[in-house]
Amino acid sequence: MVDVIKTERLILRKWKEKDADILYRLAKNPEIGRGAGWLPHKDAEYSKAIIRAVLSDDGEYAIALKDDENTPIGSIGVRIGSCENRGIMRDDEAEIGYWLGKDYWGYGYATEALSELVRYSFTEIGLNSIWCGFFDGNEKSRNVIERCGLKYHHRNEHLYNSMLSEYYNETMMRISAEEYFIRAK
Repeated sequence: MVDVIKTERLILRKWKEKDADILYRLAKNPEIGRGAGWLPHKDAEYSKAIIRAVLSDDGEYAIALKDDENTPIGSIGVRIGSCENRGIMRDDEAEIGYWLGKDYWGYGYATEALSELVRYSFTEIGLNSIWCGFFDGNEKSRNVIERCGLKYHHRNEHLYNSMLSEYYNETMMRISAEEYFIRAK
């Protein structure tokens, strides 16, 4: 995958270890982690470890505004391949996950980033389907996913999140390449 993807207002770029302080400021908010299924970050060292262990993977991007590409406002990533326990059964499919810092909610940035990564996944990578999930109660995320053309596919109920030590339900949304290209006309 490429290191940088540009949209009208955003730059999706690789995470850097020097982003750890900014990541911590964004990800320490419990509302962010809860909506994404992880614990709030406890300090900048923890955030640096997350950058090294998770956010440095291929397909993971910091979301930044074009006029300040050195300051991430959130994260988005595409994970290619099957994940049977979540209902993603083929290796030519992928799931996209994303989150934004709370100060950046309501400006359409998540929709813009997700739309572009969906487009990139179909037109540049050649994937068959894109999936996104959201947890019960996260209506903002559901709205973003629907605006990007994904439709309800199934629900995963009573799954256990060991990081949060709780059970959750999630709704899985999907768009196929065929549906995407018909919608793009």
